[in-house]
Amino acid sequence: MKNKAFTLAEVLVTLMIIGVIASITIPTLKKTSDEKAYVAGALKAYSELSAATKSLKRTEGPIPMWSLYATGDPVVDIMNKYKKIMPSVGVPPKSYTIQTLNNEATDFGNKFSNSKATITAADGSIYNLPVLNSNCPVASKGEVCFMMLVDVNGSKDPNMIGVDVFAFNILRNGDVVPVKGKCPPDKSTDSTDDSDSETGQFVDETLGLGCTERVIMEKDISW
Repeated sequence: MKNKAFTLAEVLVTLMIIGVIASITIPTLKKTSDEKAYVAGALKAYSELSAATKSLKRTEGPIPMWSLYATGDPVVDIMNKYKKIMPSVGVPPKSYTIQTLNNEATDFGNKFSNSKATITAADGSIYNLPVLNSNCPVASKGEVCFMMLVDVNGSKDPNMIGVDVFAFNILRNGDVVPVKGKCPPDKSTDSTDDSDSETGQFVDETLGLGCTERVIMEKDISW
């Protein structure tokens, strides 16, 4: 009995089918893998930022006083405090574009290029303080003193808020909480800088920073 060999046409058809399947599945698998890495980065940033803030509160005093008694630029002064716990080991990237989930450009990438106000961590993530509440020393108990922005994979793509860029509120009492708000953001919302009437925390409605809370709670990126 003869063994039936595959014809060249059959081999080519098989390879074509494999190629089509690969072209469909590989990008999906890569996207899933990347998103898991972004989630892990957000959780790590949350943990390290919380631990650093707690430590600094013990050594540097009440957080509302940090900006009040700053020598020079309060943003730089606060970031220098964090650098004692979270050393900056690299050179900040040149200015780059960070987009919202609505594919709108922001100026956050410009802020990351400021070496004095940026921490470049050993894992490649970068931290910046873009929002400082000057009323923090006289604000109510739950209000935000400042907001910390984290790009968990540095200037590498996708550079998108709510995907690899996240934000955390640092409160008067030293708690670090993920920024909350609409996720995905609503284009029709007019206000991009609001506060929760009960907690005084910064709430984002249009940029996608509110996705930080969803990522921390759900440990997933589903948008």
